[in-house]
Amino acid sequence: MSYKWDFTPVLANAPLLAEGLANTLKVTAIALVFGVALGLLLALLRLSPRRWLGLPAGFVIEVFRTTPPLVQLCWFFFALPLLVGIEMTPLLAAIVTFSIQSSAFFAEVFRAGILSVERGQWDGARAIGMSHAQALRRIVLPQAVVRMLPAFMERSIELM
Repeated sequence: MSYKWDFTPVLANAPLLAEGLANTLKVTAIALVFGVALGLLLALLRLSPRRWLGLPAGFVIEVFRTTPPLVQLCWFFFALPLLVGIEMTPLLAAIVTFSIQSSAFFAEVFRAGILSVERGQWDGARAIGMSHAQALRRIVLPQAVVRMLPAFMERSIELM
């Protein structure tokens, strides 16, 4: 018994498949940009010593990490217009959903990367007179980024 490959349906729908690929790449790129930016903000808020900043950020991260993306997509496309009155196109709903969901995962990647830098690096930055923000920007984040790359790339591929 032999099987004969038939690519006729694929070739007949090539323009539609190309449009789907373009939309996938568009949603991935936009969600990646917004997800990284919002993820860094959420990570910094979660690491804050102020509980009134850290607890809500932790709640948002846990909610969007633990609910399935399809549930979130249905929520943003169907339920949000009923509750708030904001209508979204399917493409916009996908971008918003995947941006927020990715930001929750990226927040944990950023938080883990920042916490992986030894306390001595923070102390050294303080010893030479750097503020917390300067130490984070100049000393900690450059070291943390190298440690975050594998998880960051995995999440980026998973997003696509």
